[in-house]
Amino acid sequence: MFATQTAKTVKKTATDTSKGTTAKQRVLSKFGRSAAASDSDSDSDSDSDSDSDSDAPVKSKKKSTAKVVLRRDKRLDNMRAAITTINSKKKINDWVSIHKEFEKLSSDYGRLSTVVNPDAFNPSPFRFFARTVAQLDDFHKQTTESAAKMNTANKDAFTAMKQKLKKQLKTLETGVAAWRENPVDEADSEAEAKTLAESATAKPSTVQISEDANVGEAGAAAVPQEKGFTAVGKSGKAVEITQETLYKRLQELVLARGKKSTDKVAQIENLTKILEVSVTAHQKLQVLLVLIPSQFDYNPLASGGFLPTEYWKSTRANIDLLLDILETNHTLTITEAPVDDDIEPAENENRFKSGEHIKLRGNIYSFIDRLSDEFIKSLQNIDPHTTEYIERLKDETPLYVLIVRAQKYFERVASVESSDACVLKRVMHIYYKTENVIGFLESALPSHSRDPTVNPSNLVHTLCTTLYQTSDIRIRARALLAHVYHLALHGHFYKARDMLLMSHLQEQATNTDIDTQILYNRTIVQLGMSAFRSGLIRESANALQEFFGSGKTKELLAQGFQQANVRFGAAGADKVEKTPEQERLEKQRLLPFHMHINLELLECIYLTCSMLLEIPNMAMYAHDSRRKMISKPFRRNLDFNQKQVFIGPPENTRDHIMAAAKALSAGEWQKCVEYITSIKIWSLMPSAAQIKLMLTEKIQQEGLRTYIFQFAPYYDSLGLAQLSTLFDLPTTRVHGIIAKMIVSEELYASLDEPTQTCVLHRNAPGVEMSRLEYLAGVYADKVGALVDGNEKMLESRSISLGLQQQQQQQQQQLLNAGAKGGRGIGGAGAGAGGRGGDKRNAGGMKR
Repeated sequence: MFATQTAKTVKKTATDTSKGTTAKQRVLSKFGRSAAASDSDSDSDSDSDSDSDSDAPVKSKKKSTAKVVLRRDKRLDNMRAAITTINSKKKINDWVSIHKEFEKLSSDYGRLSTVVNPDAFNPSPFRFFARTVAQLDDFHKQTTESAAKMNTANKDAFTAMKQKLKKQLKTLETGVAAWRENPVDEADSEAEAKTLAESATAKPSTVQISEDANVGEAGAAAVPQEKGFTAVGKSGKAVEITQETLYKRLQELVLARGKKSTDKVAQIENLTKILEVSVTAHQKLQVLLVLIPSQFDYNPLASGGFLPTEYWKSTRANIDLLLDILETNHTLTITEAPVDDDIEPAENENRFKSGEHIKLRGNIYSFIDRLSDEFIKSLQNIDPHTTEYIERLKDETPLYVLIVRAQKYFERVASVESSDACVLKRVMHIYYKTENVIGFLESALPSHSRDPTVNPSNLVHTLCTTLYQTSDIRIRARALLAHVYHLALHGHFYKARDMLLMSHLQEQATNTDIDTQILYNRTIVQLGMSAFRSGLIRESANALQEFFGSGKTKELLAQGFQQANVRFGAAGADKVEKTPEQERLEKQRLLPFHMHINLELLECIYLTCSMLLEIPNMAMYAHDSRRKMISKPFRRNLDFNQKQVFIGPPENTRDHIMAAAKALSAGEWQKCVEYITSIKIWSLMPSAAQIKLMLTEKIQQEGLRTYIFQFAPYYDSLGLAQLSTLFDLPTTRVHGIIAKMIVSEELYASLDEPTQTCVLHRNAPGVEMSRLEYLAGVYADKVGALVDGNEKMLESRSISLGLQQQQQQQQQQLLNAGAKGGRGIGGAGAGAGGRGGDKRNAGGMKR
């Protein structure tokens, strides 16, 4: 309504803002710190010159004032420290140190006395200094008799102190006399200082609204009044807030909101006082629609980035008042749809009084959502192991009541989207709770907001069924996951599993937002725990396998951060450094402590299930246990435990399970049961006794299967009665276990009903071979693989080797041919020469 004002009004308000006055700043000390020290600038001068001062001088003046305040605080701290030192040195009669500290004290007093002046709130701001001087004077007189025994330095200081005390007593004659009439010790002075501090912030008869509040968030809040409400305008004159000027003053505060120079605390106080002045429901709604967002704007850094508890409770009370007004006045409606902003608030007020229906622009669900987020943030930043966390958690009940009331209001005004959002918000606050806790929350609802047909046992089912009809995909997905989680929490595993599988949500979980992915992970983990409570060991292990195999259980469940554990999950070689922004977002997504799933209990469940599955599997594949591995994390922990040089008695949960696994593999099922049932974490589960009985039965069954796998090669037949006695199981149960092993082809045997024996067959691989035969076969396979590898390597290099050998052969042939050719040519020449010579000789002879 007030956001769309004319440019003329904005300009006028901006002009008014630049003509404000500087508020007095007060300094409190330990002894007289409640004294309100006035600024060195005169208020009357600043009022008279406020219209002519420019922005730059005003900023410089305020900066100087802040500097004075800082120096004043520092000097007061120095004076307190000097007084403390003087009191301690008086005990050992060290007048040298007393003289030195008294000089510092007198110097600081001389400088502060020109700045801090008495006023109505603190007429004696330096009473603590007068008390110190008077006490020193009395102590000096008492020590006069023993001054002759002092050393030279101490005696000189003692003499110098006499003159300085005489000078200060003359200056502080009035203050010392007043103190001697009503002497108080240091503790009484501190109590007096506390009283003066409270009186300095007491409620005067008027409240000043600083239109140019530049003190910021750390500045003093506007002082509330007791009965009347008077505001100070731009000219420094008191302006009374009446019914006629209420909307105008409210408009000025709206325009000041969001500005850097606006004091948020003072604005909240001013809006609160305007709310007290409001009479009609329309006026209160107009003020509340401005006050509630202003309260959310206040977010001091000292609180850790969330709304302080007192402001949160005040905001919740204002939203509660807003819903009260809307529930009792049906002619007033707050809507997100565009409304006619040209209508003045006073005109709407007259229309409301005449009985017309009035629509105001606002978003109530945004208030509810922000209030819930601030509640979650506060729980994230409070230590969960303190009573403060428990006290803060009690505020969830009024918040839940507020959500339900808002839901009923949206249903009345037929706002479907806001109603569905409120229902989802309601589900998010109760889906992880038991029926008793839900019943307690429902009992806190007012009678007109409670549905008598819905009981705590089916409340989540009713709400989620309503949300399945909405068009928002995200709301439907989160409602389904919350429904499945609630069913799994209360032991309805099959119903929860079937609901999740029919939705096919697991196929689209990676495409949803991060908050929904976290809820999906929590739901799958709760399904695994529900399967374990139901005795479904394999289903539980399958559900938890992905989380513990990743090594990021805390991150996936938004319960913290953890370092990668190499022996229990994936190694941290692929760890990527996170940016500060990513770390901040991850911290914001962390769940409060009371919503956490116990990770130690979760690990215990997963390792126990892995033990019951992995130990028989290792016995079945004894010759090659690495061929088929069900749980790599469990196997990694078991190998690590077996490699230890010295293994002492189990201490933690993991050690107990590893010891139980080794006992089970050795056939000592009683010892395995003892290790498992001695784990203390089982007491955190509901029906812990039934859980232990279920685990005992499962260990007996898996112990029987492990025994058969290990010793089948050494027997021709096994008697069912003997196995029943050995593992303390009924004969029918032993018969059923062996029959199931035969059907699943885990055991090659047959049951002889007349003799009640299990006849083992020898023609199956893996059963008739001994360990030596198996190792010989493995050796032969490896040698054959080595030969095959060598042959393949030779084949890959045959082309290059063949060409090189061919070239070498050709070169050798050429060399051989050359040698033979040389010898043939030489012989032929010699023969020809011989024949020529013979011819010549013949010719000669002929001649």
